[in-house]
Amino acid sequence: METLHQEENEIAPRAMSSGARAYHCLVTSCGFIAAVLFGLMAVLVCVDVALRNLSTTSIPWAVEMTEYMLMVAAFLAAPWLAYTNDHIRVDVLVRGLPKGGRKAAAVLCNLICLAISVALAFESAKSLIGNAEQGSMVFKVLIFPEWWLTIPMVICFVLLSIEFIRRLVIRGLATEGAV
Repeated sequence: METLHQEENEIAPRAMSSGARAYHCLVTSCGFIAAVLFGLMAVLVCVDVALRNLSTTSIPWAVEMTEYMLMVAAFLAAPWLAYTNDHIRVDVLVRGLPKGGRKAAAVLCNLICLAISVALAFESAKSLIGNAEQGSMVFKVLIFPEWWLTIPMVICFVLLSIEFIRRLVIRGLATEGAV
């Protein structure tokens, strides 16, 4: 039985346009940066734990930096995971549908995800602008402008919005009237 994952990968364009190549590189770069951040987190935590156990020193900013790296990595990984169809999904009900029903369910899910992504992109951009205008700062071990924390959110939700639009176009929503 053909899985939904295989079915979606078959609809990817064989020869990408320059815009599609640029988007592919951008989303792949997000995934790469997320992977590097996860690796750096592992190294940072191990070094900090080793220093605490083997000496009297530690890295004072390690826990805080790990928290920020985790947040940035999660937000950057999301568009890449959606692009590659490697995100978590529950498709028990969808598997039982005929091919047309699966397509309609996919279109409906992508429309819902698009609406949510656009709303979150708008709200995170609004938050970024508000924090920048107020001059809000984060005061912990590290001190920096608070709006820096919203940059990964804006990037994530804008790219997710683009991804869901791309999926809807690939599925031929406009041409086939799948809904």
